[in-house]
Amino acid sequence: MQSISLFPVHLVQSIFLFQMLFGALLINSQKQSRSLVLLFVFQGCVCAFNLLEGLGLSDYLITPAFTLLYGPMIYFFTLSITGKQPFITSHYAVHLIPAAISLASTHYTQAIILLGSLSQLGYFYFAYGTLKGYHKQLMHARSDAESLKLKWLFKALFIFAIIVVFDLLRMNVQPITPLDLKMYWYLLNEILLLLMFSFLLFHTIKNSFQFEPVTLPEEAEEADSSDEQLAQQIFSTIDNLIINESLYRQPRLSLNDLADQTGLGSKEISWAINSTTGNNFCEYINQHRVNDVKREIEQDSPQKLSLIELAFQAGFNSKSTFNAVFKKETGLTPSQFKKQTLKNSS
Repeated sequence: MQSISLFPVHLVQSIFLFQMLFGALLINSQKQSRSLVLLFVFQGCVCAFNLLEGLGLSDYLITPAFTLLYGPMIYFFTLSITGKQPFITSHYAVHLIPAAISLASTHYTQAIILLGSLSQLGYFYFAYGTLKGYHKQLMHARSDAESLKLKWLFKALFIFAIIVVFDLLRMNVQPITPLDLKMYWYLLNEILLLLMFSFLLFHTIKNSFQFEPVTLPEEAEEADSSDEQLAQQIFSTIDNLIINESLYRQPRLSLNDLADQTGLGSKEISWAINSTTGNNFCEYINQHRVNDVKREIEQDSPQKLSLIELAFQAGFNSKSTFNAVFKKETGLTPSQFKKQTLKNSS
């Protein structure tokens, strides 16, 4: 009977496997999480096969082929979570072909791993571009864009890319690496992957999948001189409505909300705001919110509301967003502005 040698890396892989399966069950009920469920199940399979191969229970090497699947999994998760493409299993089919072909050539282990690593970096690049486009659309379509940005996914992609490069280096120096160093390096790589997927799962649950597909017409072309007058007329109508009705105080005000109230198209409104102010919709609304807070501070209202209460009253839904936007608009933090105002009035 063949003896089985257990190493710390096998314990990490066992924990990793359990975490992935548990995580998949935990978020499976969420509609927009289906692509992430697939990613977790896939990573669970990777852990299972790593264990089988590491313990000598499998004579056929499969895991190198899995490196060709990480990229597509991450990319389609990004497409799904941003609403760019609904999760449909058939969309993945063509991206499975390289991995399927590589299963028949696993004796070329180093070549497959190199190809898989380069493939992952390519898919990460496209996922990064998708996220940037999504954030740009948010800024043009919603006043609460900052709270909807998937900054944590940017971080996850960056961490994953570093791990890929780190692992590619490890695999290519294996022939000249001492056995002990090789084992510790492999263990560190598995721990980093475990932490990265834990980070992904944590933020997925934390944000409760409040990721809204954003549909925004293509940006308008540069306006000629005759269009500038039309843009100013449309903007004047919108600006008066927003000020008179204090619409900027609605935390989740969107371009579509204005379109419904004015009867204008969302593309027209976005174009008018951009052409007249030079700002996108979110920046324009936040300027009104900052001005509202400034007026309240300068009036020294008897209500004596705190700065954060004034921020929420003006429509901000996050303290960090309020502080960042206020400083960007005034050059001062809210506290500094308040102190300066009180000093000037005394």
